[in-house]
Amino acid sequence: MEILKPADIAAKLNVSTNTLRNYEAKGLVPSPKRTASGYRIYSSVHLIYFSCVKSLSDGFGMDVAVKVMESIRGMKIDEALWTLNDELIRRGEEKKFVMEAVKLIEYSEKNSCLWSLGEAAERMNVSRTAIRYWDKEGYIRAIRDSDSGYRTFDGLQLAKISLLKAINHRFYTDENARMKDRFERTEGTEACRNLASEVLTLLGIRNRRHLKAMAYVEKLLEVIEFE
Repeated sequence: MEILKPADIAAKLNVSTNTLRNYEAKGLVPSPKRTASGYRIYSSVHLIYFSCVKSLSDGFGMDVAVKVMESIRGMKIDEALWTLNDELIRRGEEKKFVMEAVKLIEYSEKNSCLWSLGEAAERMNVSRTAIRYWDKEGYIRAIRDSDSGYRTFDGLQLAKISLLKAINHRFYTDENARMKDRFERTEGTEACRNLASEVLTLLGIRNRRHLKAMAYVEKLLEVIEFE
């Protein structure tokens, strides 16, 4: 069996050895053997475990990765697969949000309707707090009513809210941060169309990460079956 040092696996996965120790401390991988001097000795099986955790974290977030790996290590395979299935269904909603944004962009070209904060929250199925936050951060731009001073939102702002829903994951990613910066600089119909296209491209990248994670889960299950 191939013998690997922590630095070897860390280099293969482009993570630090501290990250590997963190995965191990969480019980997500089997405990390694140690040399007489106490150094960890990993095997090719450990590499598959670590690769699985890393790909799950990249694709679904660390919380999901922990949940899935705990199920697998507890031999609750169906539970792990149902967790992933539920996540994939949830992620499938993201494309619907982009398509809704496209419809709202088209609507805004022909209509000048304005929605109040409450109406926008109900229409987009998000909280008023979220809309206020996005407005404060500059991701969307409210139109203040000339008489009351209250926030109102046109179709383009609702479209941007729908796109924010598509990328607003429970876990942080660099792509999310960069994409949100784009929202601050996006004004006008054509710019919103381009933004919707960029969000759709980002979702495609995520899809490939999901596929990679599922492939590693399958590979790990094959290893476990023959252990």
